Amino acid sequence: MNTVTMNKAALREEMMRRRRAMPFDIRAAADEAIVRQVLESRAFEEANRIFAYVSMPHEVHTRFLLGECLARGKQLALPVCDTFTHTMQFYTLRSMDELKTGAYRIPVPPVSAERCVQPDAAALMLLPMLAFDAQGYRLGAGGGYYDRYLAIYSPVTMGLCYADCFVPSLPRDIYDCKMQCCVTEQRMEVF
Repeated sequence: MNTVTMNKAALREEMMRRRRAMPFDIRAAADEAIVRQVLESRAFEEANRIFAYVSMPHEVHTRFLLGECLARGKQLALPVCDTFTHTMQFYTLRSMDELKTGAYRIPVPPVSAERCVQPDAAALMLLPMLAFDAQGYRLGAGGGYYDRYLAIYSPVTMGLCYADCFVPSLPRDIYDCKMQCCVTEQRMEVF
C-alpha cells in the first residue's frame, strides 16, 4: 500500500469517528441546512437532470432531497455499482417506492437499458464524501467509483459534506477528480 492510500485510509477512519460523534439533533439540523442550500442553488434550478445518491448512515441524509427532485419534476438518476468491473452506471428513478437493495446494501433504482442515462453538461451530480479540501477535492468511501465515472462524464459536480469534515489539503492520486462546488451546513463553497 502506498503512502497516499495509507493516508486516505487513516483520514477515512478519522472522518467516520467525527460523524459518529455528532449528536443526532446537530446532524439532523446540518442535513436539513445542506438540503435546503442544494434546493435553493442555481445549479439545482438550472439542471435538466439530477444525478444523486441514496445516503448511507454515515452520509448527508438525502431521502427528502430525492423526494423533492421527483416532486419538482426533475429527472432523477441514481448509481448502480458493478462490483465485478468496479464501475457504476446511473438509472432513472420515478418513485421512491421503486428502490431495492443493491451492491454494498445501497438502495438502487430498477435496472434496464431504457432507464440507463448519462449526464451532459447541464446535469447536476451530487457527490457523497467523507471529507473535502480547499482545492475542491473529495475523499470518498475508497472504491473509486465516482472518480472513474467522472473521468468519462463532465456534469456540474456538487459535493455534500459536513463542515467539520473540511481539511486544508487531502492526500490525492492522479485519478482523483475535483468538484465544482461543495455544500455544507454553513455555506456553499465554489472551487
